[in-house]
Amino acid sequence: MPDYPIVQVRPEDVIGDEGMGSKPKFWFKRDGEQWLFKEARDGTGEDWAEKVAAEIARVAQIPAATVELGEFSGRRGSASLSFADSRKAETLIHGNEILAGHVLGYDPRKKFHQSDHTLANIVEALRRMFPNPEHHDNVLAELGSYLVLDALVGNTDRHHENWGILTRARTIEGGAIEITAEVAPSFDHASSLGRELLDDGRLQFLAQGRVPKYVRRGHGAIFQNTTDRRGVNPLSLIETGTQTHPGCFVPALQRLKRIQLEHLQATVEDVPAVRMAEPAKNFAKAFMAYTYGVLTNLVP
Repeated sequence: MPDYPIVQVRPEDVIGDEGMGSKPKFWFKRDGEQWLFKEARDGTGEDWAEKVAAEIARVAQIPAATVELGEFSGRRGSASLSFADSRKAETLIHGNEILAGHVLGYDPRKKFHQSDHTLANIVEALRRMFPNPEHHDNVLAELGSYLVLDALVGNTDRHHENWGILTRARTIEGGAIEITAEVAPSFDHASSLGRELLDDGRLQFLAQGRVPKYVRRGHGAIFQNTTDRRGVNPLSLIETGTQTHPGCFVPALQRLKRIQLEHLQATVEDVPAVRMAEPAKNFAKAFMAYTYGVLTNLVP
C-alpha cells in the first residue's frame, strides 16, 4: 500500500480561524469542501496520531471524521473534513452545551478539571435529551463506541467540547420545520498512542516491557466521580463502564472482538517515515496489542 498522502494547504485556501481548543487551527477549502487544519506541536506526533486514530475508527466500524495528514507553510499538521454541512442546516451541539442544559449546576465554560463531566452525567443528559428509550439507547451505544475507540488508542482528550450531537433542520409538508438529531462522528484524537513521547523513550518502554504501565498512567477528560481530582484512565473507564452501563459499551466491544488485531495495527504502516519513525510505529502496535487484549476480554 502507498503511504498516506500529505495534503498541501495553500494560503489562498484559508477561509477562517477556529476558536475551539488549544492548538493553532484554521478552516480551509479544498475541492469545494471545508476542512480544518490543526498544526502539530513541535516534538509531538499529533499529526500522525490524528490520522491513525481515524483509520483505526474506520477499521473498527466506529463513525469518525475523515482525516488526512497536512502541511501548511512548512508546518506539520492534520486536516479534518467538516461533517457539519451548513447547506443542510446542520449544527453541532457540543457536549458542554448538552450537559449544561440537562445537568443542574453544570458549568459549560470550565476548560479544565471539569469533574462534573462524568459518565453518569453524560448518560443522564442524553437520556433526557432523547426521552424515547430506543432512541437514547442507540445514541448511548454510538457515543459509547467512541469511548471504546479512546480506550483502544489511549485518547486522553475527550473533554466536554470533544463530542456532540449533530442536528439537522428541514422543511416538511405544510411549511413546518422538522429537527432531527444524531451523534456527531468522533473527532479530535491527537492525544493518542504516545504521541508526546520521544523515540528514545518509546524504545525504553518497549525494551523494558512497560507499555501496559504507560497505557494505565494516562488520565482522560471524563471523570469517574464528581469529587475526583483527575479524569479516569480511558481503558479503566470502559472496564468499569461495562459493568455499570453495559448497553453503552458491549455492542462496540463485540464488534471489536470480530476484528483481527493485525488489521488495526496495519493502520500505522502507511504513515510516511518522515512523519512517523519506526520506534513510534512499533510502540503504537504494542500499545494496541495491550488495549485490544483488555477490551476484547471484557465480552464473551
